[in-house]
Amino acid sequence: MNRARVLAILLAAALLVTPMAAVTQTATAQDDEIKIAYILHGLNDFTQTIKEGAEDAGEDLGVTVDVFGEAGFDIPTHQAFLESAIQAGYDGIAVIPNGGDPWNTLLDEATSAGIPVATANNTALNSTVDLWVGQDEYNSGVLLAQEIQAQLEAAGVTSGQVVIGSCFPGNPVLDDRSAGIHSVLDPAGFELTQDYDTKLDNTENYNIWDSLATANPDSVAMIGLCSLDPPNLAQVKERGGYEWLAAGYDLETPTLQAIEDGYLGVSAGQQPYLQGYLAVTALVQELRDGVNISGWLEVPTDIVNADNVADFVPRESDAQVQRDFYAAYIAEHFSDLATAARPYDDLRGGSGDATPAA
Repeated sequence: MNRARVLAILLAAALLVTPMAAVTQTATAQDDEIKIAYILHGLNDFTQTIKEGAEDAGEDLGVTVDVFGEAGFDIPTHQAFLESAIQAGYDGIAVIPNGGDPWNTLLDEATSAGIPVATANNTALNSTVDLWVGQDEYNSGVLLAQEIQAQLEAAGVTSGQVVIGSCFPGNPVLDDRSAGIHSVLDPAGFELTQDYDTKLDNTENYNIWDSLATANPDSVAMIGLCSLDPPNLAQVKERGGYEWLAAGYDLETPTLQAIEDGYLGVSAGQQPYLQGYLAVTALVQELRDGVNISGWLEVPTDIVNADNVADFVPRESDAQVQRDFYAAYIAEHFSDLATAARPYDDLRGGSGDATPAA
């Protein structure tokens, strides 16, 4: 029996954990009439927040939400989870299609079967899915680079080498972030490197950043495009006594601590809680209310530095504070998802004008 068949049986049986503990699955059932699967692209502190958002939405809306993911960001493994969710008869599916095009066949299979599908975090623009929840990736790079430039110029630095690292070179959303960064720092006179492959394994990631720091001692900044980059960059900077500005993405506790400690200059948060919550909400509205939500539900980019980091620590470290904050935020900004959605085609190219940070 192949892996996909085994997973399909396990999903249909609604087991909490596979025999090999490969899957984290949480049900928040209050209404067995609607069951939604949320397929993550891996398990770490960042995706844990997406999971919390999806589960809170399920609880608030009174539906069953099962969240699936495996440690590591292996694409075939998570594609198998999607295939199994289709076979298991979930009413709706939210998925993070890591890498885009490799997911098209399965996404098309789901939509052809009449299953409402929402994507988040990673785009799959060549599939038949027309709903995505996430930040403006290109403009997040613009906003991050503007803050980096401001900090460098405040320190009297107006030129020099900037090293960029990507945990998954070729991933469309990460490439968009890099393009946004280039759009600001290239014309400002900085010399940006290629996007070095910093890997998805945390130990490898640290070692690669350590090697890049050793090989580029005169760099003025180092920028990581993924959530595991900033804590490792901060550690490399602290242990090596480097003077370059460290910057990156996402707002996990170690990243915020690094900003507070002065080893990380800035990080761009992408609201993972909303990526979980809004995807589930859109599916429920279609399934329960017959309201088809299509388009791009844009979540704001948070630019966090030493001046405002204290404002973000409570939300990112306390689950109840997080839930209360987003309940108010969603009520104000996403009470009508159909109205809030941007055209889906806006995802097909970055614009020159950055969406303002929250």
